[in-house]
Amino acid sequence: MHSETESIEQFRARARAWLAGSDIPVVDEDLDARFTVLRRWQKTLYDAGWLGIGWSTDPGGPGRGPLHRLVFAEELARAGAPSPIGLIGLEVVGPSIDRYGTDAQRSELLPRLLSGDDIWCQGFSEPGAGSDLASLRTRAVVDGDDFVVSGQKIWTSWAHEAHWCALLVRTDTTVRKQSGISYLLVDMSSPGITTRRIEQMTGDREFCEVFFDDVRVPSSRLLGAVNEGWAIASHTLGSERASAAVRRRVECEVALGEAITELRTHLAAVPESSERRQRITATLGRCYAALRTLDGQTRRTTTRLVDGVGPTPVDSVDKLLLTHVEQLVFGDLAQLLGPLRAVPDAQPLGLPSGRWAREHLYSRAASIYGGSSQIQRTIVAEKLLGLPRG
Repeated sequence: MHSETESIEQFRARARAWLAGSDIPVVDEDLDARFTVLRRWQKTLYDAGWLGIGWSTDPGGPGRGPLHRLVFAEELARAGAPSPIGLIGLEVVGPSIDRYGTDAQRSELLPRLLSGDDIWCQGFSEPGAGSDLASLRTRAVVDGDDFVVSGQKIWTSWAHEAHWCALLVRTDTTVRKQSGISYLLVDMSSPGITTRRIEQMTGDREFCEVFFDDVRVPSSRLLGAVNEGWAIASHTLGSERASAAVRRRVECEVALGEAITELRTHLAAVPESSERRQRITATLGRCYAALRTLDGQTRRTTTRLVDGVGPTPVDSVDKLLLTHVEQLVFGDLAQLLGPLRAVPDAQPLGLPSGRWAREHLYSRAASIYGGSSQIQRTIVAEKLLGLPRG
């Protein structure tokens, strides 16, 4: 047990030393193998006390602050270590259960979420309401001590492997859209749930459609109160956007650094005055400048989290900037590969095409996952700039 007076610098040094002495797993391209490796890695992190940082101590968290959590996320990325498989639970769902859950929900669900014994998915988006979340149509009707759920969700990451789903449902159709939504914690082994995997352009298939056909959910699985799910969902999405901006910024910085290292050997043989060298240098400079801008924004984000401010519409600014920078960095690096980026085993300029083409394709999803860019702009326009709706 480490002293509560441990400084951030001491905490960072301890995290860095632990990671340096750890057997960091190599992530396989095969999705099923990747899941197994990252789940085992989550258990390793949990046993060493590195998960749930910033949570209360009741569910097994170390009771640190959000700054400690962000510092460890930075060190994890800088060590080249992968994130644990249960990231949706750890960064998105878990903080909301810790804040809004009953004592019984927290003690039952959160320790298994932390350890990776239970994997969580997030049932928010729907085919007809992916960006306009408040228009969701999945229904939950009270029947005795249960909610009976019918509807469909989409883009639900790892639903085929998940044990639990944080599910938004409509429980009242007579009030304004946001006021009739409830937040359920659903056992994915319940009768009536069907998952169907979706193949992405990267070739991965961790996204799923999920169908609910008269699924019975005990009323004890309601998070918060009936029809108050919108506020909890806002907290969930705020936690996701703020933490993702910080974590992904470091991951992009590490990736750019690796690209520069790979390019150095090639550039050593290219004259400084050549057009090719100038083009490469300009590309790297543009990526570096974009990441410094994102770094400045995430420092403000960190201050908000430490001060306990949030969720806030500024989270949408974080999300928009992260999307722009992530797509710029990986798009520009992919452009350096030229036509050979379509050849997985090629190494133009010393850069492995398979790796950087994949990063570029994955970055295209940044404008959709965690809230589409169109919706984030609407939030900024209405909530921050005071522009009229529509």
